[in-house]
Amino acid sequence: MNKSKTPSLRFEGFSDDWEQRKLEDMYNIVSGFAFKLSDYSDSGVPIVNGESINHGEVSSNNWNYLPENFRMEYNNYLLKKNDIVLGLNRPITNGNLKIAQIPSALDKSLLYQRAGKVEIIKDTDVNFSYQLLNREIHDFVIKEAQGSDQPFISTTKLKKWNYLIPKTDEEQTKIGNFFKQLDDTITLQERELNLLKEQKKGFLQKMFPKDNEKVPELRFEGFNDAWEQRKAKNIFEHLSEKGRPDLPVLSVTQDRGVVYRKEVGIDIKYDDSTLMNYKVINPGDFIISLRSFQGGFELSNKLGITSPAYTVFIPKESGLHDNQYWRTKFKTFQFIESLKTVTFGIRDGKSISFSEFGDLKIFVPYLNEQAQIGKFFKKFDDAITLQEQQLEKLKEMKKGFLQKMFI
Repeated sequence: MNKSKTPSLRFEGFSDDWEQRKLEDMYNIVSGFAFKLSDYSDSGVPIVNGESINHGEVSSNNWNYLPENFRMEYNNYLLKKNDIVLGLNRPITNGNLKIAQIPSALDKSLLYQRAGKVEIIKDTDVNFSYQLLNREIHDFVIKEAQGSDQPFISTTKLKKWNYLIPKTDEEQTKIGNFFKQLDDTITLQERELNLLKEQKKGFLQKMFPKDNEKVPELRFEGFNDAWEQRKAKNIFEHLSEKGRPDLPVLSVTQDRGVVYRKEVGIDIKYDDSTLMNYKVINPGDFIISLRSFQGGFELSNKLGITSPAYTVFIPKESGLHDNQYWRTKFKTFQFIESLKTVTFGIRDGKSISFSEFGDLKIFVPYLNEQAQIGKFFKKFDDAITLQEQQLEKLKEMKKGFLQKMFI
């Protein structure tokens, strides 16, 4: 079947077939230089390597530097703002190609080995080129792998890759500008999301007592009593209700909390005959997951059953405790660190038992203060969830436009 030469969605005024080109007709890919470790310096010219290139961004973590005079000596490997760069080794991560444009902070940086710079030979819009190359090089890598491990991108083979592009510069520019605006909107949404997460992190550090302290650094007005230190077993009680195979099976995840097992996306096998021994989980129950040593304490909002390997518990006196407060408390750095005292030797796949958890000493405020803290962080969590949903919608929208506006 012949491949269509026109995309399904176009800007008004364009109707010509797109034309076939080889990548080398418009682009040249330059691999980075193998700078010596002995040449590194404490400051100077930043180095961009393949590991620092992610999908859509160049990481600013742990930059290495070369002396200033290397810019002149290795001019062929100099990077400018908006240059397109690729990670050449294992180029696809989580389904996305390691491709990005150089930000202002890395203007006049140098390119290291295992990374590639795209040089635009023909006068082509850089924003259009970025979207085109992201799509085409991704397809090239998938085809080259063909069920095996990801290859190191062979620039020699890549140069011969065929693709279709608009005949006119005007249509290319319109497409490039459209996706640039969409990418800018996504970037802004990501920044707002990260800002919310950082703000929440800061409040978590200040609104719960630090080690060996009885009160937090930051409190709501009207609260000045010292928090009471109690053992967890004096606050909570263990639950182990069974015999409800009619209820849906639940799984406990660290990123989405308690979900129906069918929503996990992994084909987890279990024998229906064992469901009689599964533990019942009610809305408002707490569950310690199999990654409990990493802070996997979750609050359920669902009725169902789960593996007997999980630990289920609730406050002994529900009228004296706020579940949202405890949900937040169990995610704090201080609490997760305190788990080390009862998780020595525990590895992935084993949950903390209630008796182990019960020996933890925890500082607790009165109910009114718990409720204020729980409500405060619930608003944060709701705002973060909303931002995440909006971000996901934008990404899905972009994905749809890419499928319709390219061939």
